[in-house]
Amino acid sequence: MLSVRTENPIQPMKNSAIFILVAAAVVLGGLYLRENRKVHKAESTIADLQTNVTELEARLGQQETRAASLQTRLKTTRERAVAKAEEVSQLKQTITNRGDADAKDKNPMAAMMKGVGEMFKNPEMKEFVKSQQKTVLSGMLDKTYAPFFAQLGLTTEQSAALKDLVLNKSLVDAGAGMEMMSGEMDATNRAQIFEQAKKEKDVIDGQIKQMLGDDNYKQYEDYQKSIPERMTIGMFKDQQASGAAALTPDQEAQLVQAMSDERQKFKFTTDFSDQSKLTSDLAGNLTKEKMNQFLQEQEQLNQQYMSRAQSVLSAEQLGSYGKFLTNQLGMQKFGLDMASKMFGTKTGNN
Repeated sequence: MLSVRTENPIQPMKNSAIFILVAAAVVLGGLYLRENRKVHKAESTIADLQTNVTELEARLGQQETRAASLQTRLKTTRERAVAKAEEVSQLKQTITNRGDADAKDKNPMAAMMKGVGEMFKNPEMKEFVKSQQKTVLSGMLDKTYAPFFAQLGLTTEQSAALKDLVLNKSLVDAGAGMEMMSGEMDATNRAQIFEQAKKEKDVIDGQIKQMLGDDNYKQYEDYQKSIPERMTIGMFKDQQASGAAALTPDQEAQLVQAMSDERQKFKFTTDFSDQSKLTSDLAGNLTKEKMNQFLQEQEQLNQQYMSRAQSVLSAEQLGSYGKFLTNQLGMQKFGLDMASKMFGTKTGNN
């Protein structure tokens, strides 16, 4: 009897099922890996965004802080501007009122000087001017006396103490000037102010001598003689600023020495640049003849300065120096004219 071999139908089904499962697993695995990558990428993107948000928040915080600071500074600046505007307004009103009262005066300079005199009668305005003078003089003394302090080897505390004494001495002259401009004064009043200022400066000189000792005080006196030249060359140096025409420290020192030497040798008929050589009779000093003679002699001295400077400065620097000296002479003339009109001496047309 022939036996009939029959195939098990379950086997192919099992194989097919396994194949399908494997295929499905491969597909699902691929899908899983792809989605997993997307998730990681998304997570990375989210992390970057969070970092950016954090940075932006930090920047925003900084900007808000800066904005608050700027608002504070703006408010402070506005308050200062308002205060200064009020001071200027008061000054203008004072001068205007005085100018109106003297409207019949055909000399505008005289009217202006009367207005300035009225201004200095105001205690608040007087104190404000003194404060401004102190600030300006303090900066000038820092620059002018720094080499001398270093030369003496003074400590920081000693330098500060000496600077205060020198500043106080300078403020005596400034205060005397304001007193003389604060109203109508005759020769006797001005002489009294002049003498009082001299006494106060002598006291301060005594304090400086006590502080420095005899030897160092002698150096101080010698250094004082060159202060006008140091200030003048300091202004010229600032004018030149930086660049090819700027003064070197060596050029600055040589110019100061040259100017000091020439001025000490020059014999002025009336030396308005040296207060120690002037008498308390301001009206007698500030005559048209004396002022014109001083300006002519100062121009001669300027030519000697130029001659000495030829061996120190370049051609470009020398040209600038000549213009600077001319401008300085013009300022001296203007100052003398104002002083003459202030103290009641007519100069006429120069």
